[in-house]
Amino acid sequence: MPEKFGTGKNKLTRIFQATEEDGSRLDARFSVDQADIILHSRGGAKGQHAAVNADYTKALLLLISSLSRASIPILGAWVDSTTVQSLPLSARSILNQTEGSLSPEQICSLLSTRMKDVRSDPDSSVKGGNSTKRIRIATGFSGSSEDLAIRLGGVAVEGDLRSMERLPADVLRRATPEYIWRAVQEYVQGNVQGDPFGPSTDYDLIANDGQRLRPKAVFGLALSMALGQPIGPRHFTAGGLCFTLLEEAGYKIVPKGGTYEYPDSEISIDREWREGGTKLKSHLKRERAAGLAQAKKAQYRRTHGRLLCEQCGLDPVAHYDAEEAEACIEVHHSATHVSQMADDHKTTLDDLQCLCANCHRLVHKVLGVQKKKA
Repeated sequence: MPEKFGTGKNKLTRIFQATEEDGSRLDARFSVDQADIILHSRGGAKGQHAAVNADYTKALLLLISSLSRASIPILGAWVDSTTVQSLPLSARSILNQTEGSLSPEQICSLLSTRMKDVRSDPDSSVKGGNSTKRIRIATGFSGSSEDLAIRLGGVAVEGDLRSMERLPADVLRRATPEYIWRAVQEYVQGNVQGDPFGPSTDYDLIANDGQRLRPKAVFGLALSMALGQPIGPRHFTAGGLCFTLLEEAGYKIVPKGGTYEYPDSEISIDREWREGGTKLKSHLKRERAAGLAQAKKAQYRRTHGRLLCEQCGLDPVAHYDAEEAEACIEVHHSATHVSQMADDHKTTLDDLQCLCANCHRLVHKVLGVQKKKA
């Protein structure tokens, strides 16, 4: 069972409410992650509903001023919104260490101006931009996170605010390809009823045999499985890191109404032991079922800590002294050979093995010889 929020090494950072010098509370929340301060974004549209973290601007100046008074150096600052967390730090940096010595007013002005230009699409020509985004401020504080929060005048927020807050990237990444694959199977098999996610308006996830699913709903279920508790639409945004993780799990995200076919260029394994165009096409269609290989590898990593060959025990990363060597491990259908699968065959992760490329080739060669003899 996956660990729940607030337990063990996966504990979420604690949320604090900013307060003024007289102790009055501001409508603004921040977190402290070791020596980093994370100011949560301002949300809500005028005329529709009340704003969340409405005192964002006042809180930002208060936090920067508190750091200055306590002589805590600012080492840099970055936009930390979920939609841009997949971008490199250099693309979302809004303050460098040298500028950290400016006055609090100057620092706040730079942060507000620069964060407007940080977008998930760096090439966007749209003018304007949001100056109240979620930001991460790195400091040179050497004490505990709790001590830093106290120095900043933060008051710990009681109760569960997860229904109001977007989850940070490290939590979203716990939806590994294994959980994403399991979530896709649940939707494909019609096992999910009454989920909290609405219809997809712009994009579809291409699942087994071209079936189209709602990307955000799939990711929400996967994250719920990984965390062991329900996750809803307000915990994360569609696009950005959500779509990146779905695509890294082996699925394609396409615009509504758009078509997609897996091109032959995606076939990466030498299959010289297979014969017949029709058989080969059918074999490839089954073997490259979306997300299956990534899901098996993620499951194996979770269970064993790293990818090994289940046949010869090769640890490619240790052998080649390179993380990229994990590419040597391939996924093999060990329970039912692909050529023997019925059209409605459903593969489970336990039906698969992680093999190095050499063992994978040998297993298929042996199977081919045995088939000819039979």
